[in-house]
Amino acid sequence: MRTAAILLASILGFAAPATGQLVKQSPVSQRAVTPAEMDERLEKQAADTKKIAPKADRVALVDFAWPVNAEEYRATGKFIAVLIVAVSHREDELPLKLLYVQTGGQTIALQKIASERRTIPDGSEVATMFGRFREDSFYVAPAGPMMRKGDLLIDFAVNRTGFRVYELPGTPPDFVHADRDPDPAPGAEPDMKAVRAMIEREYPGFRLSGP
Repeated sequence: MRTAAILLASILGFAAPATGQLVKQSPVSQRAVTPAEMDERLEKQAADTKKIAPKADRVALVDFAWPVNAEEYRATGKFIAVLIVAVSHREDELPLKLLYVQTGGQTIALQKIASERRTIPDGSEVATMFGRFREDSFYVAPAGPMMRKGDLLIDFAVNRTGFRVYELPGTPPDFVHADRDPDPAPGAEPDMKAVRAMIEREYPGFRLSGP
């Protein structure tokens, strides 16, 4: 079974509160996420955004998956998988420069482990609203910071930094929540074989090419 939080955020090309950024958060899900489902989420967000603005400068959808059980949690080294789908009207804003957590006065950069660039067809509502240039990228995040009060933020390659895509804490499964020390050991690296196995199960159909 899958435990993931599904979020999306968009920076709109009009005067909205808090620097023009709108953030929406969806309930926790238990099912795997495919490229087709992320396409559908983009299409729905484009339709929703069209109701309030002619277009948006950029959009980012984030989905993260916790290990399925305590054994996998130990196998990954107390890391979780994070998927970011970012779309922009400007090609030079991608690939993303940085995905990071800000919590307790700390800034924790997340490690990108796979990335794929795509071009959205001209004339589609997604391309009209958000742009033609898209990047799907996977990161690994230490469990501890994702469970604390803070923010998950993106820096685009140019133009936009501090783009908030999630207000932490996340919602871990019970066996992770019960861990009194959910932080990986200092300097520890995730077990990439275990992480990739988790991503292949939770995100079937995505290509795991290098960042």
